[in-house]
Amino acid sequence: MTSLRLLANGASTDHPVPGLPFADDIHLGGGPYPSGLARIADPETDGLVWIVHAHPGLGRTVALYEAGPDFGPWEWHSTRPLVTRAGGYWWDGVGWHRPPQLWDETAGFFEDQPVPAATTITAADLLDGKGDADRGDVHRASTLTRKSAAVDTSQWRHDLSRWSRTRTPAAGHLPLERCVVSLTAPELAGEQLLGTRALAAAAGISSSALRAYISRGQGAVPPPQTVLGNRPMWSRPVAENWAEHRRRPATDRWPSHRDRPALPPGTDQIRRTIGPVLFAALWDDPERRARWALRHRTRQAVGDVAADLAYLAADRLQETCPTQALADVLTQAALADPTAAADGSSSVGQVLDWFARHHAPAAETVVSAITEQLRQGIPRAHTVQPLPSDALETPAPPVSSRVSA
Repeated sequence: MTSLRLLANGASTDHPVPGLPFADDIHLGGGPYPSGLARIADPETDGLVWIVHAHPGLGRTVALYEAGPDFGPWEWHSTRPLVTRAGGYWWDGVGWHRPPQLWDETAGFFEDQPVPAATTITAADLLDGKGDADRGDVHRASTLTRKSAAVDTSQWRHDLSRWSRTRTPAAGHLPLERCVVSLTAPELAGEQLLGTRALAAAAGISSSALRAYISRGQGAVPPPQTVLGNRPMWSRPVAENWAEHRRRPATDRWPSHRDRPALPPGTDQIRRTIGPVLFAALWDDPERRARWALRHRTRQAVGDVAADLAYLAADRLQETCPTQALADVLTQAALADPTAAADGSSSVGQVLDWFARHHAPAAETVVSAITEQLRQGIPRAHTVQPLPSDALETPAPPVSSRVSA
């Protein structure tokens, strides 16, 4: 999968990302956009996509992304914040919050962690006569590439000044004092950030293991808050939250691969059947994938999620079966017509076989009970033989094959 790569701010955005050039987005139209997210292919260049995220009271973000043909996810999480900066710190219109990392099982959403002493940096704060609009640039989308996606600080001030000159209240633009660019906070100060070695130590793993996680897109490693000299750096709270996330035990509702017990043969067959269906639903539909997938998700990672969901679905299907009631009905049916129970194609024989594959211990008890009752009052020619313990393994002989007529 080719992940989205942020290339530029749209010229009509209200909240520009610092350090990125501005691209002409006149084809998107002016004025307020409908509330929510919109995805629009660039009319001139294949592989470029515009993302427009609008809020009725907080304005809109417009950004240009480079993406492959099967792109889908981007960095919005479940609350779809309008502005995210510094590796996932997000703004709710009033204050800043840390990246969502710790899932609250009781509440059903991520723990909310406001950032202490956070200060919002607006476009008005950065301009203040420090940029020359005549030296600023607004590019055509088709001219932007990965190499040209970043500009130096002095040039970006000129670009920002030119962007600000086009903004007028009559066109419905937010005033510069409400245009969010970034944030500052004590925990994001340079001397407070942690490198790869410190992040690995916080999580109790080696630096090489952490680098492997990052290169493979595994382990839910959080995006860094910044990169200094090609070195990713994380804030201490983000590092501690990731370590806490790794320490939390798997719940009964979501057992990990190494913790979950083997399913009965019939139930495991359901898992193998459901798995590909869930994978196709999660991965092959771009609209659905965009709602839940994170930026770093890969085909393999989505396959693992689908496998977990298939296991959980198959495991829970067992709980929907009234095992004891079914055992009683099967016992009565087999005693009423032992010949039918011996016939694997009959209704009783088919249900007995299904019961053995999905609820082997209960099926063994049922067959033993039937056998004992038949031996007490039925001629030997109509005996249901007990199901041996080795028949509970895969492949299992049908229960009906244990019935002799």
